[in-house]
Amino acid sequence: MKLFDKAGALWRRMSRRERRLALMTLAAVAFFAGFSVFHSAQNRLNMLDGTLDRLHEDIVNYANQIVHREAVEALYGQVAAQHSSAWSEAEIRDRLRQEVYRLARNVPQTLDENGIPVNVPNESGNLVEIPSLGEGIMAEGGEGYRQYMLNLRIPPVPVTSLVAFLQRLQQSPQSLRIDKLELNRMPDSPLVAASIDITRTIADGSKTGPALSPESRSADVTAPGVPSGRIPLSASDWTGDGCAVALVDEDGGGSVLEIRAEREGGLAELLRKMPAGSVYEMNIELSADGPAVLAVGVPGAGGEYPNPEPLRADGGVYRYRVRFGVSGDGDAVPVACPRLVAGSAGAVVRVHNLLLRKIME
Repeated sequence: MKLFDKAGALWRRMSRRERRLALMTLAAVAFFAGFSVFHSAQNRLNMLDGTLDRLHEDIVNYANQIVHREAVEALYGQVAAQHSSAWSEAEIRDRLRQEVYRLARNVPQTLDENGIPVNVPNESGNLVEIPSLGEGIMAEGGEGYRQYMLNLRIPPVPVTSLVAFLQRLQQSPQSLRIDKLELNRMPDSPLVAASIDITRTIADGSKTGPALSPESRSADVTAPGVPSGRIPLSASDWTGDGCAVALVDEDGGGSVLEIRAEREGGLAELLRKMPAGSVYEMNIELSADGPAVLAVGVPGAGGEYPNPEPLRADGGVYRYRVRFGVSGDGDAVPVACPRLVAGSAGAVVRVHNLLLRKIME
């Protein structure tokens, strides 16, 4: 109380000019203190926003790594199915013998689902002749695989036929490797004989468990009626109007969803059912050759929730993020998520990855 009494007495002794100066000083001090607090809070919020963005990017990157890992494991599982470590040495030699004789034909047979040549008559003759195959040698190649080595002796043939046979060996699905090649030619003959050492690699399979089939890999992610998660790429789940939708193989392995526009304004969309009032965030990796836009909206209608976002049409793969709220009533509101609209006929859009995440209700 004495402090307030002293302050009151001091205020009464001040002139009007001194009082104005005191009020201005107090106002300046209060403004500076408030600005300092605001600036400190703003810096803290910006730091938290940056941390949230960084964590979100980490989550999306981890999801992408899971997608690519599963694709690699599925491809490796397909290879391991044709190179089972449970085979005996006799079984490995028999399969290798079948493959070598298949490749020696002018027109090799196709393979069945187990990698066995289809039994059809050899009406076109042979590219090269292989009179007989000797016994091979089984060797431990290292952790996770074994190697079976075999020598082939080919009687004199034209050089072009021998080169074509070597190319077939290199491209064989049985993981064959040419280790040694010896050529012999008589001085008065255009034909060459060859001795070829080849090695077949037999994979033991994945150490983390059996390879997943496409059906089982889709079981732990979102099916067409489930709201959120990583969305498997399946052409049958998409609806196209003026667009052709197909699942195609990438050069480096894996598959992408390709949408090819047949007319300007053609669209392709994926139908999802979501509870009304919810907020979602869609992360999608796209590449485009031609003008197109990305949107989210009512299935089959022109209205979009957020504004459509134009795609970069340079063929590069880019990640797009769209956050939207679901309007309407009920727990199963149909939403086209995503919707891709072509700006011209012949435009091609490829979907590389799709992740849908529920933010809030």
